[in-house]
Amino acid sequence: MRASLSLAALAGAVAAAPCAQAQEAGDGSIVVTASRTGADAQVAVADRAAIARRQPASLLEVLDALPGVRAFPTGGPAGGSFLSIRGGEPNFTAVMLDGVRLNDPTNSAGGAFDFALLDPLLVERVEVSRVAASPIHGSDALSGVVHIVTRDPAGPGVRVGGQGWLDSRYGGAASASVSGGWEGGGLTVAGAGYRSGDGDPAGALDRTQAFARARQSIGSFRLSALGLHAETRGTGFPEDSGGPLLASIRTREARKGYLTLAALSLTRAPGAAVRPSLSLAWSRQRAESSAPAIAPGVLDGVPATTSDTRFTRIEAIGSLAADLGPLTLSAGGTVLREDGRSRGTLDFGFPVPVAFALRRVTYSGFGEATLRIAGGVTLTGAARYDTLDAGSGNWTGGGHLRWEVVPGGPRLFAHVASGYKRPSLYALSHPLIGNPALASETGRSVDVGVELPLPGGQASVALFDNRFRNLIDFDPVEFRLVNRDTVGTRGGEGALLLALGGGWSGAGTITYLALDSATPLRGRPRWNGSLRLTWESGPWRAEAALRGNSGFDDSAIPTGARITPGHAEADAGLRYRLRDRLALRLMLRNLGDNRSWNAVGTPRPGRSLRLSLVLD
Repeated sequence: MRASLSLAALAGAVAAAPCAQAQEAGDGSIVVTASRTGADAQVAVADRAAIARRQPASLLEVLDALPGVRAFPTGGPAGGSFLSIRGGEPNFTAVMLDGVRLNDPTNSAGGAFDFALLDPLLVERVEVSRVAASPIHGSDALSGVVHIVTRDPAGPGVRVGGQGWLDSRYGGAASASVSGGWEGGGLTVAGAGYRSGDGDPAGALDRTQAFARARQSIGSFRLSALGLHAETRGTGFPEDSGGPLLASIRTREARKGYLTLAALSLTRAPGAAVRPSLSLAWSRQRAESSAPAIAPGVLDGVPATTSDTRFTRIEAIGSLAADLGPLTLSAGGTVLREDGRSRGTLDFGFPVPVAFALRRVTYSGFGEATLRIAGGVTLTGAARYDTLDAGSGNWTGGGHLRWEVVPGGPRLFAHVASGYKRPSLYALSHPLIGNPALASETGRSVDVGVELPLPGGQASVALFDNRFRNLIDFDPVEFRLVNRDTVGTRGGEGALLLALGGGWSGAGTITYLALDSATPLRGRPRWNGSLRLTWESGPWRAEAALRGNSGFDDSAIPTGARITPGHAEADAGLRYRLRDRLALRLMLRNLGDNRSWNAVGTPRPGRSLRLSLVLD
């Protein structure tokens, strides 16, 4: 759903994060991001080292450094999350945690996920598939997938870990974990907390999180369990109000968020010829908000609102994979139940109650085949059918070609896939603007590229072309949400990771994006990227990083449509390893104190010094 209007224009710079293939989890189970057959699938990866370098308050900081990804909070630490893959809408990305879906279809963002709920300190890595993944994951994966993988229980014995940071202006965070391993199994229990402090005029955020993950081998099978509970409390200016610099009404919105999930999975070891897999996941999300009115400006004002949304999801997945010589097959099915309800008010001088409730059940069947043939060629095809219990269904499919020209040499790839996204429960059921007749948003994505191994590194280039149809937008004449827009995005990405000798290494990425849209698309620069230079010797490691983007279209009620200028921002860091597992890190963030805007009237965090201690 189009959360807001805007047209992405200019942009430029460089980012740092190499591309990699989907990985196997530490407990031996397969992390399904882009393939169920273990096919080599191009995904961008932010690993544990990248997260530790940044010591971020939100995973959005890490995601924004990946090629093809644009990610930032829309209004201070407690603001919403903007995440666009190759120009797609934020709610076109399926977000998963260890295979558990996280998108919330009861919110006004059309099903996007609030990344403020997750603590980066407990994450092992983040994988991003940048093509339509509906043939693998169904609805929501219209632009791609963000798969967050948590840390695996340690090996035999007991292991204690922890990390924390303090910022000279922007609060601090801390986490602690205890892992225990035994023959064939292990358990990790962890907790984390974050407090942004009062240094950001855009607002403040407090977050607490508890997490547990366990595994146990049972013969040739592995049983895994996951549990997580997170809470956030924050304040900030309402979206499109103009933020701390331009909002006429200075009262802040109060926000609370809750996420609880539990999951079980039983899988056979990856080396087995026949591999059945079963998983069951349950999650519950709740969001509470009390927002002041937004005064009229160039655009009409918005009345004060309150909302309390609750959403529960249960998903069961069963699949069977088998190796038949050079051919790997996978097939299975899914049952997904979603229950959402919302209640609140709009203040027109008197409170007008606004409430809805909706339940839907989706039944899915899927299949995938990967053929590895002579000459280093791999062919993969996938198909999926999703149908609601009411009878409406969607077919999606995709194909992937990969050719390793010579062993250890250049790798060429091409990918085409279709995708779709069902209307959110909010879009279907909201009593004022909802439309139960909305159709699914659909699309197709194509990309081609090459990966080139280099001495001590790798280079990659990809070209992409996406087309999205039936986009959901608000029609002021009908005063409801309708299907109408078609949007195209195309462009290219480059990534480089290189060892320079003498302890020096460099990395960088760059993304170019061109848009074909009748209305402006907000927050999407034409160019963005980053560079990173690293020196390491013994226990010492020093880094310098530069990232930036060109200008982009945006809008707010005080200003109307506008072009926000681009920006460039530099960081520098120094790490000293005190012992094998203990490291001290000092980071100077935003060296030039660049206060440009990601959202109208909301400046970026300014220059600060961040001190962190990591026991890994």
